[in-house]
Amino acid sequence: MDLSKYIVKARPGVLGGRHEERRPLRQLGALPVKRHVFINRDSHPDANIYVAIHEAKDLPEEVPDYQVPHCHNTDEFYFFIGNNPVLSGLEGQIIFEGRVHKIVSPATVYIPQGTVHEYKVTRGSGTVTVLFRSRGYTHEERPFDVAKGEREFDKYAGYIFASEVRPTTEIMFHTEAAPGLRHVFVDGKLKPEAGFYTVVRSVAGVRPTQAQYVDMHTHNCDTQHIAVGNGPELTGLKIEFQIREEKAVVESPVGVHIPAGTPHSQRIIEGSGHFFNFVPKSNYNNGLV
Repeated sequence: MDLSKYIVKARPGVLGGRHEERRPLRQLGALPVKRHVFINRDSHPDANIYVAIHEAKDLPEEVPDYQVPHCHNTDEFYFFIGNNPVLSGLEGQIIFEGRVHKIVSPATVYIPQGTVHEYKVTRGSGTVTVLFRSRGYTHEERPFDVAKGEREFDKYAGYIFASEVRPTTEIMFHTEAAPGLRHVFVDGKLKPEAGFYTVVRSVAGVRPTQAQYVDMHTHNCDTQHIAVGNGPELTGLKIEFQIREEKAVVESPVGVHIPAGTPHSQRIIEGSGHFFNFVPKSNYNNGLV
C-alpha cells in the first residue's frame, strides 16, 4: 500500500498551483509571517479541510496590518502556539466588527461562518495554525459594522479562549505512556457550538525508545494530523504511522489525512515539536467506531 496518498510533506504557501489560494490581504511588499500549507485539495484531494501555518519570528516592532476585513463561507479556527515553555510567547489581535480583541498563546480563536474579522500577529514568536472546515472556503471583503461590534463585544470576546492541559486517558485507545503534554485547544467543553475537536501534543527530546501509546483504532469520520517540529523550516519531529498493515516513519513538517473507516495508529519517536489531531466532532470519543 502506498502511504503517500495519506502522508504528504508541507509546502510553502504561495499563490498558484492547480488551485489558486485566494487570500484577503492588503497590498504589502511581504507578509510578516511565513506560510506553510499542510492540507489542501492539491496535497490531499480527498480531504475536505484546509490547514496551513503562519510562522512568526523576528517580527518588526510595529507589525503592519496585513488582512482586510472579510468573512468566509465556512467556520475558521486559529490555534496560537508560542515558542516558550507551555506554549506561551506569541501574541496577536483579531478585530471582530471593528472592535479589537487581544490573543495570547496558547489560545484558540473560533470564527463562525459569516463573521467579519481581520487578524494579525503582533508580538513574540511561534505559529498560528489556520484551519477551514471546508477546503472549498471562499472569502468576501466586507466593511465592519462598528455598532454591532460594540453591541456584541462580549459574544465576540467569547470566541477567544485558552487551551487546557488534560490527561491522555480521557480519550479511548490512548495511554499515559504518551510523551509530553496534551493540550486541548477546542472541544465540546471549551466551545460546544463549534462542533470540533483539536488537540496538540507538545513534546521535547523524545527518544527512539519511546513506548507505543496509541492502539490501532478506527474513526467514523475523516480525521487529520499535522506534525510541526521546532527545527529550521518546522523540521525536527519524527513520527511512526501505521495505516492498515503498513508502517512508515516521517519527519515534520507533514500533513496526514485518515479517511473514515481506516484502521491506524501513530507514535512520536524522536525530536521536539507539536503533533496535532483534528476531528470534526465535539468530542474525540464520539468520532470512534
